[in-house]
Amino acid sequence: MKKLIFVLIVAVIGYQFFMGKQVAAPDLPQQLSLEPYAISSGNLVLVNRDIQLKQDPTNLAPIPADIAENVIVNSEFLLENQAIKPLKLLFDAATNDRIEHFIINSAYRSGKLQQQLYEKHGADYALPSGYSEHQTGLSLDIGSTAGKMENVDEGKWLEEHAADFGFILRYPEDKVDVTGINYEPWHFRYVGLPHSLIMKKQNFVLEEYITFLKKEQFFTTEVNDTTYFIQYTDNETTVNIPDTANYRVSGDNESGFIITSIIE
Repeated sequence: MKKLIFVLIVAVIGYQFFMGKQVAAPDLPQQLSLEPYAISSGNLVLVNRDIQLKQDPTNLAPIPADIAENVIVNSEFLLENQAIKPLKLLFDAATNDRIEHFIINSAYRSGKLQQQLYEKHGADYALPSGYSEHQTGLSLDIGSTAGKMENVDEGKWLEEHAADFGFILRYPEDKVDVTGINYEPWHFRYVGLPHSLIMKKQNFVLEEYITFLKKEQFFTTEVNDTTYFIQYTDNETTVNIPDTANYRVSGDNESGFIITSIIE
């Protein structure tokens, strides 16, 4: 085991490139049990036309009707609780930039509602139950009362700044061949920091990012003066991580886990 950890540490020294600053690789003395975590739960679960969500979200909360002064919330929309505070910070930042005409049109959808939409509108409009990101509770549709999102300041601002708050534009115009979904300038997905910023810098959509994580297994990066160690492990019951109490575990909804540790 010690030899394996040493090889891991030596190899990771070469993977410190994302944000352009060299960061020392950490020791990995802490053994973490993955048994309490589900592969189909967490901020980085991948759901698309080919990969079905295997578990419903467990920590949904209503988006406050008064979340920010520049947003209309005209229904009781639900979102995973950990995404609501970053969402408020995002809208507040937009207010500071005088971006003022947002409207939330959709967020969490139950499997029943998703299937109804699919049966009513067909595959060109909706995915069948189990294959929509809206069922994760991590995605929402943000529109503008000023016009279509691809044409208005709200859409342009979100595309530029959403990653600063942990959100990604899930279906960009130049990645249709990867996502299998037409350009949706209104559909934003919470993946959390630092993943959203890494994905933006590398021009990854979620499919590409998960593929990258599986290939590289681990890397160290510094984002906003915080150092992160990100690991991918496939079908393991335990994993060695840095000596920190500040870590998050997400399944990928396929076969493995991503562990994100803050080491500084």
